[in-house]
Amino acid sequence: MTKLNNPSVLGMFASAADSQQIFGLEERVEDLQAEITRLKDEQAQGKLAEEERTLLNQTIEDLREHLKASGIFKIHYSEVRPNPKQARQTFTSDSIRSMAVSIREEGQQQPIILLPGNIIFDGERRWRSVAEELQPEIETLDAVMLQKVLSEEELHARTLLTSLHREGLNELDLAEGLIQQAKLALEFEQEEVVRALRRAIARLNAKKLLPQLTELVILTRKEQSEGIKEFNLDEIEQSILLLLLRFQQNPASVDANVFPCLRLSEDLKIAIRESGLGANHARSLQKLNSKNLKVEEAKALKIRQDATSQVLQERLTVAQTRFLVAQTIAEHAPETKPKPSHQISSLIRDVSATKVEDIQQEQLRDLLAVLEAKAKEIRKKLD
Repeated sequence: MTKLNNPSVLGMFASAADSQQIFGLEERVEDLQAEITRLKDEQAQGKLAEEERTLLNQTIEDLREHLKASGIFKIHYSEVRPNPKQARQTFTSDSIRSMAVSIREEGQQQPIILLPGNIIFDGERRWRSVAEELQPEIETLDAVMLQKVLSEEELHARTLLTSLHREGLNELDLAEGLIQQAKLALEFEQEEVVRALRRAIARLNAKKLLPQLTELVILTRKEQSEGIKEFNLDEIEQSILLLLLRFQQNPASVDANVFPCLRLSEDLKIAIRESGLGANHARSLQKLNSKNLKVEEAKALKIRQDATSQVLQERLTVAQTRFLVAQTIAEHAPETKPKPSHQISSLIRDVSATKVEDIQQEQLRDLLAVLEAKAKEIRKKLD
């Protein structure tokens, strides 16, 4: 292992703290620094006797050694060992390749966290990306060593907690983050970004090119740029797509699921950030507005807030939330309830009345295949 020049004590832990905030390392370092400052002040004011000053110097030296032992260092990927107690067992090839592209293009943003013996505590996807996709281009990783020796039970518990804590951005934060990046990098305002993306996706969808767009997510920046040019989009649309691809975001998914969060009412945004309301739940609850409910905005807000509380307290699924929203709208604005389709009613009667014993085996198999395919579509829509 090759030690780097140590930055400030807090700087050494900044990346690690961003990724996990475990063991209170940063807090411990802050405490140690405060203790050093306090002891130095007392020494400078002549309050300490000779024996106490000797003890002080030894304490300071011990603290410095403690701090030096926890710095960021470089480690060859072959010296790192995967953690057999790793709670996360799914590492898809696309995920590994996507991380490899990010490391190659942007550098390693966070150090991996190691336990004694160079066992990975956090950062296995980064390590796999370097080991499996970036050889011999990149051979070393930034790492932080946790000095604590853990029992098998504690190791498993800690890795499980780390996995549980490692959540991606919620879709609202992601949407606002991407918009902010577009403002900084491209000087585009929110509405311009949303409109350009919507326009580009519509055009690509009409040309049946969305699968090709999705394939660009895991490619290099150069390959993404070349691929975008083949779509014959305007300059703004190309810029937006390239920005999203840089952050390994599927533009079609951003258009369908992420950017709609920007239009959520403020009460739903607060529920997402403070109560953990899911973005899919929020988009359904957004339908409880004055237009759909046929009531004043203040009344609609109260109805929506009550429904949101019910969703959170009863932990309703997305399907249950959609049912609640439809039921609430039907109660307040029954005239907006869609009329049953006569075609579907007739179809249900025909299928129910069909006698399978009168149908040949081959036709039965064909009928079953069609019904199963249609049932799959129906379940997907209901979910």
